[in-house]
Amino acid sequence: MNKLMMAAAVAALVAGCAKNEAERFGYKGADLADDDNMFFTTGPTVTNWVPARVLSVCEEYPMSPNESAIIEAAGVIVPSEPLEKVPEGYVKDSDEPWFAMWRKESENFGRKGVNGFISHWNEDKNVWETSETYFSSYYPDEAGALAALAETRKIIAEKFSPKRFHDFDKCWIAEYLRLRVMCLVGQKPDGTWSCMLDITDKCRAGCGQWEPVEAQAERLAEYKYRKALVAWKQEKAKVLEANHAAVEKIRTEKGLALLDGAREFESEDGRKAYIRVGTCDAASVTNKVEFWKEKSAALAAATGVAFDGEPTTEDVPSGYTIMGATASNDIYDVRLDIAFPPPAEVGEESDKSAEKAEGENAEEEQAQKPPVEWRELCFEKMQPGLAIPPRPQPPQR
Repeated sequence: MNKLMMAAAVAALVAGCAKNEAERFGYKGADLADDDNMFFTTGPTVTNWVPARVLSVCEEYPMSPNESAIIEAAGVIVPSEPLEKVPEGYVKDSDEPWFAMWRKESENFGRKGVNGFISHWNEDKNVWETSETYFSSYYPDEAGALAALAETRKIIAEKFSPKRFHDFDKCWIAEYLRLRVMCLVGQKPDGTWSCMLDITDKCRAGCGQWEPVEAQAERLAEYKYRKALVAWKQEKAKVLEANHAAVEKIRTEKGLALLDGAREFESEDGRKAYIRVGTCDAASVTNKVEFWKEKSAALAAATGVAFDGEPTTEDVPSGYTIMGATASNDIYDVRLDIAFPPPAEVGEESDKSAEKAEGENAEEEQAQKPPVEWRELCFEKMQPGLAIPPRPQPPQR
C-alpha cells in the first residue's frame, strides 16, 4: 500500500442512518436530516456502506479532546492543517503533478512503522495544504497485520471513546464528529502486509483526496492556464489604459471633440471604442450623396480622419440602400454606415397611399414610415511601443 488509502465516498439514495442515533452522538443541522448512506472502497471489488455522516459532514464541529489525543497517539500531523514548512523527519515519498506524499519512520501504539500525509503546495499562499494522514505498520503475513488491526481497535475503544465502531472485512471505522478514523489491512505489491490507520478531517477538505496522475496533470494544466489568464487580463488592462491615455493626449493636442454623446464599449481585442447612432425623417433627405457628404464631414471633423473616395453603396433585397466607408489616422479607425429606406416608403406618392380610407390620420401614417438611420464607429488604434499581449491558450484535452 504505497499510496494512501483514499475513501472514495459516493452518495447513494438508500435508506439507512437513524436520526435518533445521530442526535445521541451530537450531530446537528443538516447532518441530522441526511438519511443517506455512503460507501467507501478498500479494493476493486469491496464496497462498504456507512451512514453518510461517518465519512463527511455539512456542519462544523470542534475537535474534541479524544480526537486531539488520537492524532497525537497516531503520530500524525493535524489533518487538513496548512503547513508553512514540512515537519522535521519527513521526506518526500512521491512527487506528482498536483500532490506530494511525505513519510517518516515512527513508532506509535507500541509498533514501528511509517507516518505519512498527502499535500499540495499552494504557491499563491506559500503553504503546504494537507488532507489525509496515516500511520502504517508492516508484516510478513496477513495474520500479523490482522492482529495489529484488532489491537489498534482495542486501544482506541479503551482510550479514545469513539461514538461507534463500524466493522467490515479487514477494516473498521471509529466514528467521531470531527474526524474519520479508519483502519484497514491490505497486501503490498511485494507480498508483505500493511495495517494502516487513516485519519481525515470531515469538516475541512484541505488539499482533497488523491487522484490518478493523469487527472492531476490535467488539474495542474488547468490551474496554470487560469493563473496565466488572470495575469494576461491584468497586463492587457494596463496596456489598454496606457494606450487610451496616449490617444487622449494626441486628441487633446489636435483639438478633436470626438463623438459627443457616444457610448463607450470594448472592441473584440479589448481596445476602447465608441458608437453613436441616429435617425431622421426620411422625407427630409432629398439627396443621398449630399446627405452622406454632410455626415462623413461631421465625423471627419470630430475624429480627424479623412474619408477619401466614394463610399460603397449596396441595394439590399429589403429595398434599403446602404452606404458605408472606413477611414483611419494615427489614433482612430472610423466607420460610417447610413441606411436609406425604399423610396416608396419615404413620402413619395403611390397607388397604395391613394387608396387609404378618407379621414385616416396623416401624421400617424407619416410616423409609420421608416426613417434614415446611421451608425458611427470609432476604435482607438494601438500606439507605437504598445501591444496587447497574446492571450494564453487553454490546455489541450
